[in-house]
Amino acid sequence: MVEIGVIGGGSIGLLLAGYLCKAGFNVTIYTTTKEQAMQLNRNGLTIQIGRENLNYSIKGIPYSEVKQFNDDYLFIAVKQYHLKQVIPSLGLRLGKVTSIIFMQNGMGHLKYFDKLRPKVKNVLVAIVEHGALKQAASIVRHTGVGEMKIGYVQNGEHDSEAVWDSLTAIGFLTNVYGDWLEIMERKLLVNAVINPLTAIFKVRNGMLVENKYYLQLMRQLFDEISCVIKCNNSDWKRIIEICKQTRANRSSMLRDIEEGRVTEIDAITGIILEKGKIQKQSLPLNDFILKSVKGMENEERRGTSE
Repeated sequence: MVEIGVIGGGSIGLLLAGYLCKAGFNVTIYTTTKEQAMQLNRNGLTIQIGRENLNYSIKGIPYSEVKQFNDDYLFIAVKQYHLKQVIPSLGLRLGKVTSIIFMQNGMGHLKYFDKLRPKVKNVLVAIVEHGALKQAASIVRHTGVGEMKIGYVQNGEHDSEAVWDSLTAIGFLTNVYGDWLEIMERKLLVNAVINPLTAIFKVRNGMLVENKYYLQLMRQLFDEISCVIKCNNSDWKRIIEICKQTRANRSSMLRDIEEGRVTEIDAITGIILEKGKIQKQSLPLNDFILKSVKGMENEERRGTSE
C-alpha cells in the first residue's frame, strides 16, 4: 500500500488529504499543533462536497514529533513563510520518501529545491486551482472544482502517474505538465493579479470582474506584470474565467489579512518586483500593491494583538 504524507493541516492540505483517502491511499497529516492532530485522530477527516459530507479515518501527527517520515510521497502544503522552519529539519528525516511535492503559492520556494534534490529521487511542484475552505480542524469544504497541475523539477524513477490518475478518477482533476517553470509562472501571474486586489479591497474573487473599476485596475496590473512575464490575451481571459468560476471564494490572501496572519505577498508580488529589477523594468503599481498589503498586514496583526 502506498503511504502518503501531507505536511500542513490548512485548507489545501486537508482537501488533498481527503481526496487521497477517497482514492484509497493511506494518508498521514503532519500538523502544526497537537490539538489538530488529536482531532483528526479522534474525528477523522471530513470533506464537504456540495451537500455530501464524506468522512475518512486518517492519522494526524504533530510535525515537531516526527523522527522519520515513512511515506513514499510527501506533500508540503504549508505557507511560503513556514518553509524556513520546515525545510532545515526535513532533509534529516526523509526515511523512505522518494518524492517531495511543493504546493506553495508564488515562487519563493524555488530556493529550497537544491537542498532536497540530493536526498530524494523526485522533486515536484503542484499548482492547485481547486477551491478549499477550512471549516474546522478536521473539516474542509471543496468550494470550487479546478485542476492540480504537476511539474517534475527532478525526475528519477517513479510510478506517481498512478497517484495522479487515481485522484482524477475520483473527481480531483490532476495533470502532469512538461515545463514546470512555465506552469509556476502562469500561476504566479494569476495570484499576482487576483489575490492582492481582493485583499486590499476586501472583496470576493467575483467582484473583481463585476465592478468595472476593479476590472480596469486588474487589467492595468496584468499589463504591468506582462512587462516581466510573457503572457498574452489568452492569459487575461483565463484570469477573468477564474474570477467567474470562483466568484464566491475569498482568496487566501484576503483570509490571511482578515485573520491577522502574514500573507504570501513577498513570494508573489515580491517575486514580480525582483524580476522587474533584473530586467530593469519599473513596476510602480506592483510596488504600491506590495506596500499596501504589507501595511495592512501590520495593522491587522497589531489589531489582533491588542
